[in-house]
Order: sequence, then structure tokens, then C-alpha cells
Amino acid sequence: MNQGEMGMDLADRNEVAPTILVVDDAPFFRQSVRNDLEKHGFRVLDSNHGGEARTLLAQENVCVVLTDLDMPEMDGLNVLRMVREQYPELPVIIISSHQDFSAARQVLRHGALDYLVKPLEEDELIESVRRAVDVHRASLDEAAAQREAQRRLSDLILLKEIGETASKGDDLQILFDKIVDSISLSANVEMVSMMLRDDEGNLSIAAARGLSSDIMSRAKVAPGEGISGHVLATGRPVLIADLSRDQRFHSAGDAERYKNQSLLSVPIRIKDRVLGVINVNNKLSGETFHVEDQNLLTTIAHQVALAIENFKLVSNLRQQARELEEANLHLVKFNKARSKLVCNLSHELKTPLTSILGFVDLIINFFDHIDRDELRDYLGKVHSESLHMEKLISGMLRLFTIDSGGEQWDWRSFSIEGLLSEAMNRKGYEINEKEIATRVEIPPDLHDIYGDPEKVAMLINALVDNAVKFNRLGGGILVRLENRLVEERPHVYMKIHNDGLAVPPEASEDVFNEYTQLGDINTEKPTGVGIGLAICKAILNRMGGHIFLEETDGEGTTFGVLFPTG
Repeated sequence: MNQGEMGMDLADRNEVAPTILVVDDAPFFRQSVRNDLEKHGFRVLDSNHGGEARTLLAQENVCVVLTDLDMPEMDGLNVLRMVREQYPELPVIIISSHQDFSAARQVLRHGALDYLVKPLEEDELIESVRRAVDVHRASLDEAAAQREAQRRLSDLILLKEIGETASKGDDLQILFDKIVDSISLSANVEMVSMMLRDDEGNLSIAAARGLSSDIMSRAKVAPGEGISGHVLATGRPVLIADLSRDQRFHSAGDAERYKNQSLLSVPIRIKDRVLGVINVNNKLSGETFHVEDQNLLTTIAHQVALAIENFKLVSNLRQQARELEEANLHLVKFNKARSKLVCNLSHELKTPLTSILGFVDLIINFFDHIDRDELRDYLGKVHSESLHMEKLISGMLRLFTIDSGGEQWDWRSFSIEGLLSEAMNRKGYEINEKEIATRVEIPPDLHDIYGDPEKVAMLINALVDNAVKFNRLGGGILVRLENRLVEERPHVYMKIHNDGLAVPPEASEDVFNEYTQLGDINTEKPTGVGIGLAICKAILNRMGGHIFLEETDGEGTTFGVLFPTG
């Protein structure tokens, strides 16, 4: 930074104001320093003793500490030691009431950045603080560069190990065990523990080295509890050079395990989620942990988080693969059903088409020899077969239109009694021909249903048609309508039973699928291509209703239909 930049206020440069902590037992001096610093755009916190300063350092993002040398209880030298132990990257400026070269040498030897003597000149104070801010920023930049270098080195090593482990199996436990082994070797520590958040939000040990099996099985840490719980709750790493001198965790119950009182705990996090915590303590060399160790362990924790997320991703992909496989089986089944439809449709269309061509051929070739009554008979048969073909093709087109959502709906409330009566009358000839006995039960207070009358008429016609088509000679048809409450919502329930062959239980769902015909299940195959029940299902899906196969005592087939009333 050049002198021109040094002379500019921070506010003029649109920078976030650095926070300066002033520690002095003299209120007048603290206020004077505050005034000078705030005038130049700094944010100022002040404290009258070291204990309060420790609390502020734990709560605030402080850039520089200014502390008086001569104070009761905790003097400036002890404040300096406390800051260097707990916040080694934080610059400290010592202020003294007298010029003492011996004291200056002592505090500078303990890591103070500068030594100022009262009374302070404003320019001298601002220059020293700005230099300290620059040192702090440079320290942060250097730490970032070191983290990047450590990250790249650790990534190469750990990614190889994690990749090899992950490629050999599906067991995360093997991966965790290998990672704690790698940490134990690379960090040269006696104890390593990897703790993961469980379903209740507490930490439990997933893998560890240097801990007894009893501790591993019993350990349960809640958010905010102890050092690991603090890291879990805050999502921030904790590096302690000397646990006995750190008031934040002075009452840690397991302090006896920390032989040299230095420990390191970092979060396992992915984005804003903390998945767990990695703890290391007791370097075999007896040294304390430093920022470089924190950077390395943070990188490892990041790799662990990625491994966990990748494992979940692979599991999800495998689940999706299974779902795709099931969908493919469904498509294969659908394709077979569609092929069957083509065969059925070809057969059903071929018969009337052959008949039509035959009669037309007779008329063309023997027109002069056919009397009027024969010609009328031939044309009547051509007309009848044409109507049959039109019914087949129209039914298919209608199913496609309804199923694809392209059908227009005329929504209204209406009674289905008349639609049922019309459907039964329309099949009257076939009912009499097969000597089928019919019974219809309708309560006087039957609710109206809500839907499209024309679509519901199509549905009822299809069900009545099936009840007649698949009935036995001399059998019976029972149709019962009633009001029914389903999931606290009113419906009209329709039961339609015929005395034909029963549908096997394994086919109870297939009969509603497109292109599946009841005749494929029963012994004799009636005419048709198997779209009636599929149309019923498509219509009810659009209405919010339901169609299903009712259980019977082994004889006949019973369909149940639920129509919403509004």
C-alpha cells in the first residue's frame, strides 16, 4: 500500500471496516483511541480487562488487538500470550505508559507487532493500526495460499485412496476406517475420531484410532456439547494450543486424554450442512497443532464430505437404475400388449372387411342376376359390417384421445340412473338372447355425480357390454348403486356383477391396462380388441374416481366403481 492509499479513509475505499479491539483499564484512554480510530473508518470494540477481551475475541471477527501493558489481573503480556495461543494469526500492538526498552524487547519477542508509548499521536496510532491490518490481511492471504497448497497435495493423496476404496465396494465403513488410518499417519497423531451426525442430530463415532471400543460405542455428543458439539453447532474448526488455558472448554470432562493439551477439531461439511466432525489430538512428537494442521484436516474433512455425498449419489443412481429397469420391463410388457392389440385389431377388422369385400364382389359380378330383395340383403350386411369396423376404430381413437388428455370435457353434476337404464336397454337384445336375468338396485336418495355425462355414458356402456359379453348362458347381472363416504369425501359407488368366469387374482390389475382383453384370460375369446376397461380407467382417472375388481366367492366377476360427487 503506498502513502496515498495510506492517507485514504476506509469508508472512502468502500471496504468493510476492520474491527479493532482496544484493551485498557483507563476509560478516558479507551475513548480517546476509539475517537481517533472511528474517525478513520475503523470499527472499535473496547474492554477494560483481559477476561472480557477473551470473550469478545470469541464472539467478534477482530483484525487487530491494542492492549495496554500495565493492567490489573491480566496484564498486556498475558493478553498477548492468550491471543498468540488462541488466535495466532491476529496482530497485537502493545501500548505502554513509559518508554521501556526491556519491556519492548520482551513483548516483541513474544510476537507483538508494535510497541507504542503514551501519549499517542493520532498519526502514529493510525499508521501502526493500518500496518497491523495489512499484516493481518497478508496473514490471511498467506494462510489461504497455504490451504490451497495443502489442499492440492492432500487431494492427490486422499482422492487416490478414497477413489480406490470406493471402487472396491459399497461399504462406507471401510472408507471411514481407511481415512482415519491416513489421518493418523499423515498428521502423526495418537488419537483420531470421525464422528457423524445421526438421525437425532447427535454425534456418534463412525471410525476411530487410539480410542477404546467402550468409548467408541458409548460416545454420544449433542450440538453445543463439548468441543465436538461446539464444532457441530457452529460449523467452524477449533484449534487449541493449550486446553488448560482455553476458558471456552476449560471444563471438558475428557481433558485427561489430551497428553500435551493441544487438540484440533474440524467440521465435515458440504455447503451449509455439517455432516460430522473429525477430531485429532496428541501429536506423537509432543508438538502443538498449528494452522497448517487445521488446513490439512479441513481438506481431509472436505474429501470425507464429498465421499459421503458421492456414496449417496451412487446409491441414488443405483436406485434410479433399478427404477429404470422396472420401467423398461413395464415398457416391454406394454409393447407385447400393443403387439397383441395389433394382432387382435387385424383379426377383428379382417373378418368384417372380408365379408364386405365378398358381398361387394358378388354385387359387382352378378348385378344383373341379383333380384331386389337379395341386393337389399347384401347391402344390409355390408352396412352392418361397416358399422362394426367403425365401432372398433372409433373405440381405439377415443381411448387414445382420452388417455392423452386431448378430449374436451363438459363438467357438470348429473344423475347416472338414466345413463344406466339406457345402457341396459341398448344391450336388451343380447341379454334376451343369452337368457340373462338382470337386477338393478338404486336407492331413492342417490347423489348426483360430477363429470361429463357423455364420458360416463361411455364408461357405463363398456361395463354393461362386458357384463353381457362375458356372461354365461342363463346367467345373471346385478347392478347396485349406493352413496358411500371414502376418505371423508362423498362418492357414488356402483357394483356390477356377472355370472361368467372369474378373473384370476393375478390378472386383477392387467384387465384395466390398455390392450388387455378379458377374452385373453377366459377360455373363449369374444369379439373386440380389449379397450373397454382401459377407457373406463382413463375416464375415471380424469374424474378423480377409481375402478377396481371386487373379491368374489369364486364365481363370476364383480367390478366396483367410485364416482366423485363434486
